[in-house]
Amino acid sequence: MAEKRTGLSIQRTDLAAERNDLAMVRTALARERTRAAEERTLMAWIRTALSMISFGFGIDRLFKYLDKTEASTGINVLTEERILGLSLMSLGLFTLVAAIINHWRILKNIETEEYEYTPGWSQGLTVAIVLLFLGLAAFIPLVINGVTLGEVFTLDSQILQTLAALAIFLLMLTLGVKTELADLVILWRQPQLLMRALVAALVLFPVGAGVIGYVLLKDTSVGITIGVGLVALAAAPGAPLLTTRATMAGGNVAIATSLQVTLATLAVVTTPITLFIFTTIFTNVEANGEFLLIAKQVIMVQFLPLGLGLLVRRLGGESAANIGELLTTVANTLFIVLTVFLIGLSWVLLPTVPWRGFAVIPPVVLFGLACGHWLGGPELGNRSSIATGVIARNAGLALFLVAANGAPRSIPVIIAYMVVGAITALPYNIWIKKQQQAAIAPTTP
Repeated sequence: MAEKRTGLSIQRTDLAAERNDLAMVRTALARERTRAAEERTLMAWIRTALSMISFGFGIDRLFKYLDKTEASTGINVLTEERILGLSLMSLGLFTLVAAIINHWRILKNIETEEYEYTPGWSQGLTVAIVLLFLGLAAFIPLVINGVTLGEVFTLDSQILQTLAALAIFLLMLTLGVKTELADLVILWRQPQLLMRALVAALVLFPVGAGVIGYVLLKDTSVGITIGVGLVALAAAPGAPLLTTRATMAGGNVAIATSLQVTLATLAVVTTPITLFIFTTIFTNVEANGEFLLIAKQVIMVQFLPLGLGLLVRRLGGESAANIGELLTTVANTLFIVLTVFLIGLSWVLLPTVPWRGFAVIPPVVLFGLACGHWLGGPELGNRSSIATGVIARNAGLALFLVAANGAPRSIPVIIAYMVVGAITALPYNIWIKKQQQAAIAPTTP
């Protein structure tokens, strides 16, 4: 038996040695495959760089030839095609140099005994971003040639209106796809928190906005213009982007979603009532809202895409998660583009806002944050969501109200509230996140 066990041990040792040899062979083959893949990657970058260098050189030579034949009348050789061509050539050279360095680094890493993956910067992403800016630099002058910024960044711009509608529709659709139906009513299961949130958003904020506006704007020539904008904002709760803002502020997303749906539903009733109360108290302010028009605006902007999203989630099954991820990427990208347009719009409209308009917005926002935080309960996430829900007014509905009441001069006030309000709330958002991190830190091992 001892001899048999010894023989088996020797056999196992031989098999282990063979396995080690096979493992070494597989490792060597894996290194060869990795090296071959890296060679293919380098060749791909060489082709990309060669394409950019050739294309840039071709652009430069083409316009130089056209200039010689006097076919390029009116073309600025320095600021247009030559810069574009040289930029593409420079980007191609940079790409080639970076690819060579990256290729050499990876080969050296493969040759080491203990190969270890080291994450680094994305060369492809860098090239894509640079190409994006080059494309915009070449495209925008062609599109807005002879057009002023004031004509591009206006609320009458069809591009801006379509972009805003698509962004909000996709964000609400994404919210529906990624949200359980039970989460939409989670706030309703906490009646005390629900009542406090509604009091803060529908009662205290309008009252505070009215009092602060009256104190700072009374007996001023611009009081009516700014006041109408504040009244429209006070009467327009339930911002479509409340969930996005609450997420950025460290809030409870489920509470924010439920609050957004609740405020949007109640806005059909509370908006006309709020306008009626304001116009009764301040007789020099003329504003009214028709129930059916407000209901149509809320349904089309929020409930329709949200309902479609919930339907997709219910019928999509396991694929609903993938659809939600895709919609999130598209919606966030479109939201970034919309933000760029809003910055341009603000650049044009904000200078038209009187200084008193900028002075009245921060106190109103701070008052709303204080009310929401105070009534939001002991949990920081709930407090942040309620506070954000109080100050995040429905700018689309507010713009609709001022347009319906023939007060176009109040439109810049609403845009100013969106910009100045977000800046004013930023320290609060940072403070909330720090408080949340401090609360988590002691429990972290």
